[in-house]
Amino acid sequence: MNAEHLLAEEDYDTQVERVARGVGVSSAGQGVGRLLGYATHASVAWMHGPAQLGFYALGITVVQVVSILSQLGLDNGVVRYVAHHGAGGDTARVRGTILQSLAVTLALSVALSALLFAGAGTLAEDAFGKPFLATMFRAFAVGIPFLTFMSMALWVTQGFGTLKYAAFVGQVARPLANLVLLVVFYLLGVQILGAVAAYVLSMAFGAALALACLPRVFPGLLAGKAKYEARELSAVSAPMIVANVTQYSNLWTAVVVLGLFEPVHTVGVYSAAARTAALSTLVLIAFGGVFSPLAAGLYRQRRLGELGRLYGDVSRWAFTGALAFFLVTALFARDIMLCFGREFAQGWPVILAISAAQLFNSSVGPSARLLAMTGHQKAVMVSTVGSALAAIALNLMLVPAFGVAGAAAATAAALVLANGLSLIFVHSRLGFWPYDRRYAKPLLAGLAAAAVTLTVRQLIPPLEGFRALLLFAPLALAVFSCALVSLGLYPSDRRFLASFTGALRDALRRVPAR
Repeated sequence: MNAEHLLAEEDYDTQVERVARGVGVSSAGQGVGRLLGYATHASVAWMHGPAQLGFYALGITVVQVVSILSQLGLDNGVVRYVAHHGAGGDTARVRGTILQSLAVTLALSVALSALLFAGAGTLAEDAFGKPFLATMFRAFAVGIPFLTFMSMALWVTQGFGTLKYAAFVGQVARPLANLVLLVVFYLLGVQILGAVAAYVLSMAFGAALALACLPRVFPGLLAGKAKYEARELSAVSAPMIVANVTQYSNLWTAVVVLGLFEPVHTVGVYSAAARTAALSTLVLIAFGGVFSPLAAGLYRQRRLGELGRLYGDVSRWAFTGALAFFLVTALFARDIMLCFGREFAQGWPVILAISAAQLFNSSVGPSARLLAMTGHQKAVMVSTVGSALAAIALNLMLVPAFGVAGAAAATAAALVLANGLSLIFVHSRLGFWPYDRRYAKPLLAGLAAAAVTLTVRQLIPPLEGFRALLLFAPLALAVFSCALVSLGLYPSDRRFLASFTGALRDALRRVPAR
């Protein structure tokens, strides 16, 4: 029995190491990618002001909605079945899954892109009452096929259990190209359409890179026999169409409703604040990407005890990482918005509300991913549809009366509802529950960091904006880290940190993770 227990522990340690190394690679890419994406959004704000940023945000929102529709939920399906058939050694079905997913989504994205281009005028004038949006929608529509293909190709690579290609292409190369092109067009004197051109060209560049990555994870993609499981793949992916749209619609709805009821500069203020609040999601996204194929493999092998334990640890690690972001965004919300300019200062409640909701989301871990990888796609659909309907209703009620603050409250409530329902489904369908007494340590460390930071800030002459961030944000993070270590680490935490730091160091040195 002891030998079996030791073997099980060694096997679980291997799973922890795989999570840590995958997150290490993904975090390097996600961190750089989010920083570049945030810098791009901030640059648009600084270069063109809140009104032009509002047009830009509305355009990107429509493009992202169309791209998600184009993917038909196959992003989850391709990860699951590439991992599933790969674990069974069924190369023909792996090839068929990849080719079918890429071909179907590319064809649909081209059709929807043409439809958006043709209907841009009607959408801009009749729905939003902002004629200039027609030009924005048409320009953005050109990039939809590139965005869809890039996304699907990178999901394919994740099905093979590696995140380095998605991290490099999606989080480093493509965002860097976007930022560089944005600056180039601005220096050439091109107005906001230069920012749109930079976005579209960077998507084309990302699609080309993603295509080049496919032979690296699956040599001979076009050379061998392919078996297509259209019915099986569609059955898994179909519920995720609605789930994917509604999952992101909690953030999109506020932008659209603000565009309908408020001046366009208000949309720009909200967009800058919401982007800031969403920075913490990179932690959960990094964990979710590597957890998904592991969850699919463990569930296929019926190793439910190990899967439940891994889900609990991953959820706690995601919460701890997100808490560090929350400390900075919550304590310095107004200072962050002042960095965009005085006209953006009114957006600080948006940061506070959405950051708190995202912290809760991180605390439940990759619950939606877990459901999707274990055959419970309908549960994901129910939770996300419910929250999306709540987001629409709350935004329509609150935005006309409270503007930006109403949009923030509605979005935060919808996000909490979506992830709360996912957690309930995880518990009822799989019997897993992430919360236990081990969550107390990061909470205590966060309270200590907040108390020390606020006390020190009161003792120093008033500072605001970038100077306050530069001085106090490192203090908050340092106190949080020290308090966390002082309270003690669990064995799985030490194993995770050792593997994570090694993978992160390798990734930063551009050494491929093994």
